[in-house]
Amino acid sequence: RRLAETALCPEDVRAAQACLGATTAQLGSGWRVRPFGSISNGFATHSSDLDATCCRDPAAAAGARQPDSDSHTMLEDMVSALQEHPQFQIVEEVKAARIPILRMKFAPRAGLTLDVDLSFQNTEPLPNTQLLRAYSALCPRVRDLGILVKLWAKASGV
Repeated sequence: RRLAETALCPEDVRAAQACLGATTAQLGSGWRVRPFGSISNGFATHSSDLDATCCRDPAAAAGARQPDSDSHTMLEDMVSALQEHPQFQIVEEVKAARIPILRMKFAPRAGLTLDVDLSFQNTEPLPNTQLLRAYSALCPRVRDLGILVKLWAKASGV
């Protein structure tokens, strides 16, 4: 029962989908926003954040900045674009990390806020997310175990 209390509700899922759509729309054509982590792999709880990475679409317009551009420069471009959107609030720019992260809050409506960690060209976690999603799809107990481990780690400060 307690596990069920932590589960994502449909409103959480809609908020994540709305955030991905708004991010893609705000960044413009030529961008793909790909979620990863617990919201994508099935181990999310009601308090989970949304982890996503922005990738240049290989078929992007010829005049667009190329995917091998400096990730710090691209982070600045993302900040400029996303600050213009009324549902996004930039909380922190983590520039010193190996992969720069833009921490934001997304508010699709009053009273509902989703924490978002947005990176650029960070495709490394995508295969792991797919693998964990496949495991959780095989058996609901795998998903439950993953969530229990996640909750235990959070409660233990791990």
